[in-house]
Amino acid sequence: MRKLLLAIIVLLYSLQSSYAQIPPAFANHLQYLLDSACAKNKVKGVTAAVLIPGMGVWKGSYGVSHDAVKITPDTWQPIGSNTKTFTAAILLQLQEEGKLDLDDSIGTWLQNIPNVNGKVTIRQMLNHTSGIYNFTNNPAFSAALNADYTKLWKPEDILQYIATPTFTPGMGWDYSNSGYILAGMIISKVLNVPYETALRNRILTPRNYNKTILFPQEPATGYIPHGWSVNASGGMKLEDIQVDYNYDNTAFQSMAGAAGGIVSTAEDNVRFWDDLMNGRIVNNTSLEELRTTVSMGGGANRYGLGVFRYASINGRVGYCHGGTCFGYINENFRDSLSGICITLLSNQDSINNSLLFSRILTPLHRYLIKLPTAAIAGAEAKPAVSIYPNPVGKKLYIKGLKSAAIATVYDMTGRQILQQSVNNNMVDAEQLPQGNYVLRLTTDDEHITMKFIKE
Repeated sequence: MRKLLLAIIVLLYSLQSSYAQIPPAFANHLQYLLDSACAKNKVKGVTAAVLIPGMGVWKGSYGVSHDAVKITPDTWQPIGSNTKTFTAAILLQLQEEGKLDLDDSIGTWLQNIPNVNGKVTIRQMLNHTSGIYNFTNNPAFSAALNADYTKLWKPEDILQYIATPTFTPGMGWDYSNSGYILAGMIISKVLNVPYETALRNRILTPRNYNKTILFPQEPATGYIPHGWSVNASGGMKLEDIQVDYNYDNTAFQSMAGAAGGIVSTAEDNVRFWDDLMNGRIVNNTSLEELRTTVSMGGGANRYGLGVFRYASINGRVGYCHGGTCFGYINENFRDSLSGICITLLSNQDSINNSLLFSRILTPLHRYLIKLPTAAIAGAEAKPAVSIYPNPVGKKLYIKGLKSAAIATVYDMTGRQILQQSVNNNMVDAEQLPQGNYVLRLTTDDEHITMKFIKE
């Protein structure tokens, strides 16, 4: 255990510089791991991105769209239910601005929707404790969707497929796409603009996610590959759904909307997870609400507001969300200790989320957290920021910080001990017990990680 902790600290201290160039040897090994895992598991195609605080973003790809058309690192793909994380973030922004409260009832904003209890709160919809029936489980909906792949669905078209509630609000947990369709309708009602306009104005444009859209409400300027599935054939064979079934993404994507309609690149998506979890999209109070979780009915993993909390991935706690569309699947993970973010987007839905996470994402993460210092030689830079005194008593001062920052302190097991804004270049350490700690400073431009001792 001591050796593992030392390895973690070595990695953390190596991540001092702002986003720099990923060393070629390091990038080559990540591509090797991706190629090996995808080939072993017979994956049709994948785009991948890894963000390492203080180093930068690595992008990779594997496989094909169809025939000899290759998947590239900049290929656009549907991200499915990862859209829910964006929707939750917008609602948290609206709460910050006093435009609504997450404990408002649906009835405050939307009325007279059959089979929807008007007393359900926005928060319950976001953490899936609303009991609202999941319309994608309704056979009548599936029949309507498959009847016309070119239909442009509106959120109101979904409401007729919401059946009777699954349970009393707050008395259980059940994943519900319906809740997020309604959440998107509330966003539109509050702002008096379509959901896609709110998404663009509040997240995509401010954070320069230039290869992310709500599709088909916004046109794709990048290439979306063919999707592959065994579901259409009843599990008999893997098929190119665009070729074998004349499939068009329009109906599925427009139906998914605020619950799953975003199309993006791996790089844009991995940057979103880094920005979100570092308080660049919502403030720290909202971030704590987003990470406040509820039980999913058993097990150690839990659900927050548009995010899953995984209790142990390679021994690390992390936040994540995947997504599935017809022919496409993805997984995303953000390591709470190192801040490393990983995104995988695939054009093959039949590999399922569990396989994509456990057999491809998890090995990449395992390699990243066990890197020896030699693996990132050349990526280190003498930090322009320093801390004193060290050991510290009551106040830890920061020298060289040029912009506002959030200070997060972890103990040596990776548990977050405190988080606060840096005021007057100082962190209040008075309440910390004696021991060794890791300080992580986050600004709009960089992440800086250093060790200190509390005496």
